[in-house]
Amino acid sequence: MAVYKIFPTQDTSLYSELNTANTGEDAVLYLSKGPSYLFPSQSTYFRPLVQFSTPDIQDVVTKYVGTSSFQSFLKLYLCEAEGIPTNYTIELHPLSQSWDMGTGKLYDNPITINGASWASPTANSSSSWIPSGNYNSGATGSYISTNTGGGTWYTSSYTQSFTPYTQKDIQIETTKFTQWYLSGSIPNYGFILKTSGSLEFDANYNYTLNYFSRDSNTIYPPCMEFRWDDSIYIPTTNICSSPDVLLSLSNNLANYKAESIIKFKINVRPQYPTRQFMTTSMFTQNSFLPSSSYWSLIDYKTQDVVIDFDTTYTKISADTTSNYFTVYMQGLEPARYYKILIQSIINGQTITFDTDMIFKVE
Repeated sequence: MAVYKIFPTQDTSLYSELNTANTGEDAVLYLSKGPSYLFPSQSTYFRPLVQFSTPDIQDVVTKYVGTSSFQSFLKLYLCEAEGIPTNYTIELHPLSQSWDMGTGKLYDNPITINGASWASPTANSSSSWIPSGNYNSGATGSYISTNTGGGTWYTSSYTQSFTPYTQKDIQIETTKFTQWYLSGSIPNYGFILKTSGSLEFDANYNYTLNYFSRDSNTIYPPCMEFRWDDSIYIPTTNICSSPDVLLSLSNNLANYKAESIIKFKINVRPQYPTRQFMTTSMFTQNSFLPSSSYWSLIDYKTQDVVIDFDTTYTKISADTTSNYFTVYMQGLEPARYYKILIQSIINGQTITFDTDMIFKVE
């Protein structure tokens, strides 16, 4: 298994009300809608833009994924939600035009105009978003005739739908767009997020959906998460058939540099070993968790799930000596403690082991 995270090189939000305002250094990415005071017959719209560098994407695939198939996801963490509909859908599109993040904030007075805005992808006076009729091949945009702008993007999309009972963080697939960036099929200008057209332009709804940005100074910045399966499983004997086992990490140094790649090895011992005649101690023989075993990572202080159990991408491997899994520390927040959980299906039972396997990223 493998999970690897990279972080944006730039992000901002387009704001239709102050259509030349830049919000590139705001702590929040806005995906909201409300009444307009400058354009009374319209609503006010926000659309976030997020971009990850092509070299960072290439490094992950070249150095770590290799020839394995992978999935990639954009993850945004909710900081505020009000007035949201019972059910709604968020769309993600690859942008078809380059843009500059800028250094503005939403409530700057006077407004900052040195980067992307509703009206322009760069400093406001220098260019505009491509208008209708001149879009790049396969691209589109949407705007109101009296307030043109709001970005241009390729029509291909991924979506994520929400119900009253689903978590409101965004975790939306980007795999085919990542592959297109790597192949050069389309240029990497990043992504635009918007609520589905039926909701975004529905006059009956005003709502707030705000997410932490790369400038939020929290442990919740946006990220792109790569997942691929690099697991192996060799053992044919000494495989646990009872959930009564003791787990520990044989090589946990407790503190790791942020750039570390750590292969954690798991000691597995029966809690109540069967009595038998042996010439060596039974406690020197390692047992193995079954092949249906997975790991998860928890922020020790907040108890937030950082990497969840996944039957494909967090499978625990096993060679001839022990079970093991690899953690890429680069995608974790420094100066934080993390706890490892192990889940295994043993004799038809799903067992989760929480034995305080804790480490810190420096």
